[in-house]
Amino acid sequence: MSRVFTINFSFKEKNYTALVSFRSREHELSYLVRYLDEDIDTLIPGNKLLVSLSGGIEYPKLETKLARDLVYKTTEAINGYLHMPAN
Repeated sequence: MSRVFTINFSFKEKNYTALVSFRSREHELSYLVRYLDEDIDTLIPGNKLLVSLSGGIEYPKLETKLARDLVYKTTEAINGYLHMPAN
């Protein structure tokens, strides 16, 4: 199973875009976020975030509160996308 979509969100008064892909591997559901804005690299190395739905963040280690805040805004946008009513 694979599902890919784009999210948009605001963080620190700026708009950002990320590509999200869900995947299942060995009975484990996870998602990979690829931030499309290069300035995110200062908070999230390589502009990539890997999250296991059962185990939490696998990559990277979030070193600062600002990085954790960015991930919170990201997951908020993902949840909003997944819970949008169908037209």
